[in-house]
Amino acid sequence: MKKSLVNKVLLGLMVSSNVIWGGTAVHAEEGKISEFNLDQIVVTAGRIEQSNFDSNANVNVVSRKEIEDKHYQTVSDALRSVPGVTIQNYSATGANYSADYLYINGTSPVLVLVDGMRANTNGSTFSVFQPSEISNMDNIERIEVLKGSASTLYGSDAVGGVINIITRKPNAASSSSKISAVAGSYGKRTYNFYNQGMTKAGLYWTVNAQKDKMKDYKDGHGNYTRNMIDSESYGVKIGQKFGDKADINFSYSKYKLDYGRPETSSDMMGPTIFTGGMTYGSKNNTKYAVSFNYKFNDKLNNSLSFFSRTSDLDDDTNHPATLWLMREKTWGFSDQLTYADGNHTIVGGYDYYKDAMNKYQDQYTPNMTGTVDNKAFFIEDKMKFGAFTVTPGVRLSKHSEYGNKTTASGVIAYDFNDITTMYVSYKEFFRAPYLYELYNPFYGSGKLNPEEGETKEIGLNTRIDDKTTFAAHYYQTDSDNLIGFNSDTWKYYNAGAERIKGWDVQLTKVFDKNLSVTAAYTHTYIAPTSAASNANRNGYIPKGQYDLSFNYEKSKFNGIATVKGVVDRPGNKNYENDVADSFKNIWTMDVALNYKPIKGMNIFLKANNIFDRMYTDMTYDMRQPGGIGWYSQPGRNFLVGIEYSF
Repeated sequence: MKKSLVNKVLLGLMVSSNVIWGGTAVHAEEGKISEFNLDQIVVTAGRIEQSNFDSNANVNVVSRKEIEDKHYQTVSDALRSVPGVTIQNYSATGANYSADYLYINGTSPVLVLVDGMRANTNGSTFSVFQPSEISNMDNIERIEVLKGSASTLYGSDAVGGVINIITRKPNAASSSSKISAVAGSYGKRTYNFYNQGMTKAGLYWTVNAQKDKMKDYKDGHGNYTRNMIDSESYGVKIGQKFGDKADINFSYSKYKLDYGRPETSSDMMGPTIFTGGMTYGSKNNTKYAVSFNYKFNDKLNNSLSFFSRTSDLDDDTNHPATLWLMREKTWGFSDQLTYADGNHTIVGGYDYYKDAMNKYQDQYTPNMTGTVDNKAFFIEDKMKFGAFTVTPGVRLSKHSEYGNKTTASGVIAYDFNDITTMYVSYKEFFRAPYLYELYNPFYGSGKLNPEEGETKEIGLNTRIDDKTTFAAHYYQTDSDNLIGFNSDTWKYYNAGAERIKGWDVQLTKVFDKNLSVTAAYTHTYIAPTSAASNANRNGYIPKGQYDLSFNYEKSKFNGIATVKGVVDRPGNKNYENDVADSFKNIWTMDVALNYKPIKGMNIFLKANNIFDRMYTDMTYDMRQPGGIGWYSQPGRNFLVGIEYSF
């Protein structure tokens, strides 16, 4: 009862804050409204450039300025700041395990793109995409997060939404470089180099490199968790612009990691028992891509891209009997035509990708291999009729295992005026089983049906004044043939239907040129599957999530405080009564301070989990903090760094 009252009071303060903060409208400085700015240009919602306000979708953007000011160490860190996104790591970064569990609006099948090209490797349920592995943030221009199904435009996996990581690209004839060094708690050391440039003839490039290390860390109770990170990453992009007519580029990136994680001695379905030792492993990921854009005329342009990504994992290498190997590869291409003529914007094209598990081995599976491919045609037409916008779309897919599938979508939007718009949408989705779920001889099942369903959403975007933006969304996702894991048979199976309901409110307020505040609340509800389980996947997904950010900037100084509240997350119902309430509701706070003493130089300090909260992302068994079944997150920790751009 008290918890519900607190939630309602906080929510009321957020929604009514435009009245409390009222005053004479002043034009907001560029970059001050960041997380929920409706004027930002986005591409993910419609595969075309458009303002967030006109996208008729629930889109959040992590901007370049936010990345720089808050000093996110990985994409995983950045995504944690986005309302409605839940990331569950087994350790401090997630890089030294096989998974960062990633959810958008309570749904785990999420499609990740890099520069609009598919980044998922769907061989295993454990490593579809690991945002902690993208750690050189100097190379990222922005991260767009589209919430809700987008299968019409993007195909399988775009059930909960789409994350598009957009890398930096020079757009002027100049050259610049940046070097940085970071030292912090738990032996944290990070060294970065970034260079970009363009010639007057249109030849452009970016080069980036990073070295990152970390050792054992302490949790909020002062207990040490075994941990080792020793990674290096580097990448290059080379391109050529031919005026405003054409652009071609090639990119290559490499990520290598040697890691250590806590050693366990557990039965397959038994509790996780930590021995105090270290389990070692390594990762080796390679990606390359080619992109070609051609503008036929002012109305018609074409985008053609090819990509290939390999992901290698060697885990438990110091214990040959339980060695775990994965060799995954995804490659594909996409060709898109965009035609814009007055009140019509038509986007259509062809996508192809192939997923391959070239080798999978663990103590129960001597060897597993398998491949699937997916071909698809898609088309969407954004039509303007006065104040109304109608956007129908359809995707025709052919999956190598499941044959032909059709997914449709429709959006109707109404512009009340230049500052307020509302939309309703209906979007179908289709998610084929991963190779691991299909072909693993121990856990898999060739009889699985694909997950199918639809998401219905209604949204409101408005600029209350030049200093304030507000957005609200309600959605309902219905899934059939949901794929789950049966702990009795140790097999994947179709668990049946599921309904997810949720809503969010998001507010950004700029007081003046110095101070701005953002606030958001996200609510998610998934009905329990039985009387023996809690709601929200047996208490695994929080019902409520608060995101607050306070930004102060003056002259050479910038300070940001971010607060996250994860509430009503009780975990497994069997253990709920043995878990303290303080672990079911977690509030954490981070602070970043920046000082620029001279042109091009920035000295910063970042304090994470400043109140030293003891908590875990993994909620299945929270009975023994720091003990059996408990994967602790770091307690209070600090980063100090210096950056120089020239």
